[in-house]
Amino acid sequence: MKKGEKLVIVGCSGSGGPAAMMSRKLMPKTDITVIRKEEFFIVR
Repeated sequence: MKKGEKLVIVGCSGSGGPAAMMSRKLMPKTDITVIRKEEFFIVR
């Protein structure tokens, strides 16, 4: 992705959380927003 682009991930319980973490590693300059309902997400 180009610099300044944004990524929105909907959901965190299935594969949304891991997708967000992997996206952060692969695209560090991209703004990533996760829309979720859970209060807590366990980070390993």
